[in-house]
Amino acid sequence: MARRSTPEAQRAARTSYSRALRPLALAGMAIGLLTTLADTDLWGHVRFGLDILRDGFASGPDPYTFTQGKPFTYHEWLGGVIMAVAYRMAGPAGLGLLKAALGAFLLALAWYALRHKTFAWRWGGIAVVAWTSLPFFSTLRPQLWTAIGVALVCRILTMRSGAVWSFPLLFAVWANLHGGWMVGGAVLFIWTVVAWVQRQPDRGRLLLIGAISFVATLLTPYGLELWQYLFETMRQERADLTEWQPIVRNGAGPIALWALGLATVVLSWVKFGRPPAAPLAVLILVGYAAASVTRLVPLFGLAAVMLLSPSWPSEESEGSAASARTFAPLALLVVEMVFVGITLAFAFPVALMPTCVRLSGSPYAPDTRAAEALRGTRGRLVTYFDWGEYALWHFGPALKVSIDGRRETLYTEETVAEQQAIVEGKPAGLAALDRIAADYVWLPSAARTAAQWLSANGYRMEVQTPRSFIAVRADLPALSGRIVNASSGCFPGP
Repeated sequence: MARRSTPEAQRAARTSYSRALRPLALAGMAIGLLTTLADTDLWGHVRFGLDILRDGFASGPDPYTFTQGKPFTYHEWLGGVIMAVAYRMAGPAGLGLLKAALGAFLLALAWYALRHKTFAWRWGGIAVVAWTSLPFFSTLRPQLWTAIGVALVCRILTMRSGAVWSFPLLFAVWANLHGGWMVGGAVLFIWTVVAWVQRQPDRGRLLLIGAISFVATLLTPYGLELWQYLFETMRQERADLTEWQPIVRNGAGPIALWALGLATVVLSWVKFGRPPAAPLAVLILVGYAAASVTRLVPLFGLAAVMLLSPSWPSEESEGSAASARTFAPLALLVVEMVFVGITLAFAFPVALMPTCVRLSGSPYAPDTRAAEALRGTRGRLVTYFDWGEYALWHFGPALKVSIDGRRETLYTEETVAEQQAIVEGKPAGLAALDRIAADYVWLPSAARTAAQWLSANGYRMEVQTPRSFIAVRADLPALSGRIVNASSGCFPGP
């Protein structure tokens, strides 16, 4: 006759299985913190931060472009300055350390919220945060500040303490770091609306704090101009930017990370009942927004953990916690150690070395070897959107670019569309090439129609590689720079 498993045996089995969550969490943390890739905007953020440190906030024509259509509203200026300080202090290694520090701080916020939860929910929550945040962790972008801000807002709201009075200061700083403060503002707004609908005692306080926090976002160098810029940006179409598209258009990766956030919500609901109205309303909004805009996916998993964790079970006593942590067959401990070791062995080669911020191998990364042929030139350069900030870092302001990553902050919609039409070889783009009569043109090799037009209309091809070409106007001397044999593979290149 089969033996019935005792409750103790069932709990022991569940504890054994739950131990897999810790190495899973550690793996996500290792990959995220040890890997830093150079996003196409990194050159711009560090350069503009260095310019602010040197000159302060300069007004007038932008020194790096010849197609400026509006004043430069650098709404992430404080983040750029912090990057510039890190770069001045330790070069590329400083940037990698800054990103690791921001990632570690975000994970520490999650750990602090989960520190008293049972083993499975504690490490399961950390795993969700670590893995869903990988798109933020892998690069040094201002979005990391928004992830920290969202985590703080969610944590403070669930604490139901006087800490909510810190919101005005939080939003005042956040507004200078990244425009994502609007996500945090939406979370606070929904929470306040639910408090009023339910006639909660603290609804008046929340409304007052929310109003003060909203006004506090005016404490930037741009004041009302920042609000105007952000509201205009929200209305713009970005059909050519994949991270602004729904997750269903971006493959299995974003869908899987979004599903991980959804699974956290569903599992918590099934185990502990329907979440309170305010957290549930926030998660519905953030989940929908993340499904519609891929770049928001990490915020969904982060918000799910921070808002739902108060309902997760806590350890009953230090003794039971200790027994839960120590119980595991030796084989499971060995497997856990091997798994983490393999992960670290993978992560370190990806990170290469602490002094290197790796240049991304994506199709959008600049062709750094070919670009060196432009070294020492002056004039106007028509180039590709994702390569503009690399060019202005290395060749500006002597060589001014036609487009760079500051599309909403510096260029009109007409200019952005026109520059994209050049790459796509559309009639509007070819007409723009004729009108601009740029000194140099550096475009991806896939822009064959533009290359043919240039060759037939007074340009000569001086550089052609599998990834890009450089055309020079026929009346100009030959390029004095030379293609380098090998790229360093590290920021700032080549």
